[in-house]
Amino acid sequence: MTLRDVIAAASDQTLAAAIVNSYVELETNHFTRAWKTSELDAGHFVEAVRRFIEFKLFSAYPPIGRTLSAFNEAAFKKYENASGDEAYRIHIPRVLFAIYGIRNKRGVGHLSLIKPGKIDASLILHSAKWVLAEIVRLNSTQSAQETERLLDDIIERKLDAVWEINGTSRIIIDGLTIDEKVLLLLLRRSPQTEGALLDATEYRNQSRFAAKLKELHDQRMLERSKGKCFISPKGRVVAENLLAGTKQLGQWN
Repeated sequence: MTLRDVIAAASDQTLAAAIVNSYVELETNHFTRAWKTSELDAGHFVEAVRRFIEFKLFSAYPPIGRTLSAFNEAAFKKYENASGDEAYRIHIPRVLFAIYGIRNKRGVGHLSLIKPGKIDASLILHSAKWVLAEIVRLNSTQSAQETERLLDDIIERKLDAVWEINGTSRIIIDGLTIDEKVLLLLLRRSPQTEGALLDATEYRNQSRFAAKLKELHDQRMLERSKGKCFISPKGRVVAENLLAGTKQLGQWN
C-alpha cells in the first residue's frame, strides 16, 4: 500500500491526489534547490491538508477550486472545538499554519526583505513530512511492519540523490545509466562543464563519455556549448520524471 492509498481510503481520491502531488512538487523543487518554488508549492500542500482535516472532523470539505475560510485563530477554535483526534484538532493545524506563515511572510508569496533560502525551505519540507507521517499513523490499516515501512519512507532524507563533497558531486542512487546520471546532475545545477560531469560520474572512458553527451545533445536533452552542458526543457522533464520514479519519490504515487 502506498501513501496515496492510505489517504484515499481515509478520505477520497481527489484529496489523496492533491496532497501527494503537492508534496511531490515541494520535494522535487527542494531537490533542485528551487527554494522559492518549493516554498510556494507548500501553499498547495497546506490547502490540501486543511481540506483533509475538515473531512476528518466534519465529514465534508470545500471542493477544490472553492476558497477555504481564512486561516486564523477562528479556524483554530473551529478545529479545537470539533470532535476528533487532537492531531487533527490541534497539532497538524498549527504545523500547517507555521508552513503557511513562512510561505506568506518570508519573501515567497509576497515581497519581503527576506529572500527564500535553504533553511526556510528545509523547515517547510520536514514539517510537511511530519504531517504526512501523522496522517499515516492515524489512518493506516496495514500491519505494524507495513505501517512502519511507510513512515520510514516519509521520514528518511530522500533528497540526497546528489551528494556534494569537496566541490565534487556524486550520484548516490544505484542502478542509473550514465545518461540518467548526467541529467540528474544537470537538474541539480545547470550549466556544468563536461569535465565536471565526467568527474562526478567517474566515467573512465573520456571519448565514450563525450559520445554519450553528443547523443544527449542530439536528442535535445541538453545543449553542448564551449565545453559546457545546459539541460534543456525536454531533459528537465525527463530528469524530474526519473527522480519521481526512483526510490527517492516512488513511494508517493
